[in-house]
Amino acid sequence: MKGSRRQATLFLQRPSWVNRLRIDLNPAQAKLIDAHVTLCREDEVSDWSELGHRLKDLRSQVVTLEFGPPHRDGDLVYIPCVGSTDAFDDLRNMLLGSASAKPRKHNPHITLIHPRNGVCSDADFASIISVFEPFSYTFDEVAFIQQENGGIWETVETFRLNEGANPNVIDG
Repeated sequence: MKGSRRQATLFLQRPSWVNRLRIDLNPAQAKLIDAHVTLCREDEVSDWSELGHRLKDLRSQVVTLEFGPPHRDGDLVYIPCVGSTDAFDDLRNMLLGSASAKPRKHNPHITLIHPRNGVCSDADFASIISVFEPFSYTFDEVAFIQQENGGIWETVETFRLNEGANPNVIDG
């Protein structure tokens, strides 16, 4: 994949069993990017500077998401959000929406195995299921990240959500 890509991302900030699982089962993807939920993709943003100003000005609330059992679609394995996505949707609407249009729906999830550079066997999926427990995570920071020519995603800028919020919490 050639060229430059950008996105706004919610990273799982602390090392966790999710990151360990990704390293074990999809080391190529884990080297490129840590466990995360994509907030906005490059095709949704025309002006990253403006998006950054909106994040600073809005003082948006933290986003807490609940994640449920992993799903598999061939070699793609991801952990979908199973609870309310209202806070996530609200943040996307504030950042990307306009008076005339709302952004497209985006279902938050964490990718464990990406088919671009990983495979998932039946045994791999069984091992994921055996260690998985539902959990919630509070994201208190948005990162603008960039990838050049298919390389490692680098953080360009970060924005705190709701300054003074509680630190990240993982349950489960």
